[in-house]
Amino acid sequence: MNRGWEYPAPTIPTVMDYKELSKAEKIEYIREMNFFRTERHDAAVYLNALRTDNRAIIEEYESFGDRPYQFFLNKRTYDAGLQFGFTGKRFNKYGWLENADFTAKEHIEFTPQDRPVASNHLTIGQGANGKWSYGASYSTGAAGCGYGLGVWGKVFDTRKECLKAALQEIMDGHRRYEKDLKGDTCGNFNARLSREIVRQVKDMFDELTGRKAVQLSFF
Repeated sequence: MNRGWEYPAPTIPTVMDYKELSKAEKIEYIREMNFFRTERHDAAVYLNALRTDNRAIIEEYESFGDRPYQFFLNKRTYDAGLQFGFTGKRFNKYGWLENADFTAKEHIEFTPQDRPVASNHLTIGQGANGKWSYGASYSTGAAGCGYGLGVWGKVFDTRKECLKAALQEIMDGHRRYEKDLKGDTCGNFNARLSREIVRQVKDMFDELTGRKAVQLSFF
């Protein structure tokens, strides 16, 4: 699919030479690009900075990559990371931002005894400023959904609230599939598997929220 950002106008130098372009050439280059809705704000801010010769904004954006598409995406990722206190600018060998070092990470799996592959699991972690987020994955057989822990996740003040939300999402996902895949005969919804996963998740949820008494050990 041609998004435009890999195919500059013929009269403009290659994308790797972008920072060497004149102001007018950069403006023309940006105008030739096609953007997703999520990229349009940053593109508009940068384009306006070029037109008004706002060096501070231009240099800020261009510090995030070698070409417009790269530094627009890196800038968005950086801004998302700020909500977790990630302020560093560390790039991998391909020029993409890697500054989200979550700590206090916990990975929790929910696996029936006869199904050793853990396709239902969650990961929680704490940002540099103490905020928490999670990634979750759930499967009811051949159907499922999942994403990892990262700066695009929801923001929570405490571990408990973060873990509670992750557990709730897994339960909600199973219940939604149970409704949407009612009568499925293709293996997308395995009722026995789903019930066992929901039971395990609900047990942890109830224990976390105080709805289930925790057995104490006496020495």
